Amino acid sequence: MADVRVFFATNRNHQPGNKKQVFGKTFNPDGVAALRFGRADFTADPVKPTLKTLHVYPDVLNQPNVLKTGGGMFMEDLRAAMAFGPRCDTLVFIHGFNVSFTGALQAGALLAQSLKVGGHPVNVVVFSWPSDGDAIPWMSYYSDREDARASGPSIARAFLKFRDFVLALDSQDYCQRRVHLLAHSMGTFVLRHALQSLLRKDRDSLTRLFDQIMLAAADEDDDAFEHDDKLRLLPRIGRQVTVYFNPHDKGLTVSDRTKANPDRLGSDGPRLVDLLPKKVALVDCRVVAGDADPFVEHSYYLRSQAMSDDMSAVMSDGPLEEIGNRVFVERIRAWRLGQETGVKRAQPPTTTQPGPPPG
Repeated sequence: MADVRVFFATNRNHQPGNKKQVFGKTFNPDGVAALRFGRADFTADPVKPTLKTLHVYPDVLNQPNVLKTGGGMFMEDLRAAMAFGPRCDTLVFIHGFNVSFTGALQAGALLAQSLKVGGHPVNVVVFSWPSDGDAIPWMSYYSDREDARASGPSIARAFLKFRDFVLALDSQDYCQRRVHLLAHSMGTFVLRHALQSLLRKDRDSLTRLFDQIMLAAADEDDDAFEHDDKLRLLPRIGRQVTVYFNPHDKGLTVSDRTKANPDRLGSDGPRLVDLLPKKVALVDCRVVAGDADPFVEHSYYLRSQAMSDDMSAVMSDGPLEEIGNRVFVERIRAWRLGQETGVKRAQPPTTTQPGPPPG
């Protein structure tokens, strides 16, 4: 089978002598916002891709030329993959809680195999924060939530590095492709704190870093789009935000029992739909979630043909009313995904008009 390449950025501790987990469960010893970059090649498999090789870019200090730093090498290789490789757009993926470093990369490889924009596969960049990856629900959840909060500034730093890299490019070096963002579960909580970190640096500096932003099974408060200190300003850094939710999501029960406010964005969507920014679209996934994740119905963004088709169509910039396998449910002001709606599944659009060049 052909190899699938996944790029990554992480604020985990580097363990060069550990072949099983090259990055561990704790923060980079240089600080929670210190980043390392790399790429991993997997043997393609629709169920469990196998890691073949992993390359970590050198940690170059005191280098004024950004292209000679590890981050610069990473972004230049990604730009080349977008400009000249078979994969066009790029998806940045922030994973949820209880995920190991290798598990996060494996999820990225599954996304890289299943998603397409304009008929072409996407590049995937995984941002891996130190989620425990241990099956001890309560202890892991409490620890991961604090680590997620602390990881926000590191993602904000990565976003700013990306912005500065793009601004430094000559016009002829633009790859004319787009960059999208997907956050799953507690990854949305990480994203909230990244957004707040950007705001603290300069409230007026939020720029459109992404085209499509997708939140799947978000472990975030259902009033998140009502408050500036949560996600209300998230639409500023993207052209459109899509919230995927599932009322039968058992994975969010852990969050329900550890917070005073049990209502989660990933369970029933936003609390007040009438106050949503016009750039936010809602998709109810209750019909298809069990097919991909029959016991918990939380990780339905993976291994689901319906979800892959839908996310591909969203990234392909098709009009909402033309995306197949959906019907609009007026009562909840959301699109409902799945064959139960009686809507014939359509293929994602095969053509797309590129937005402003991101890199």
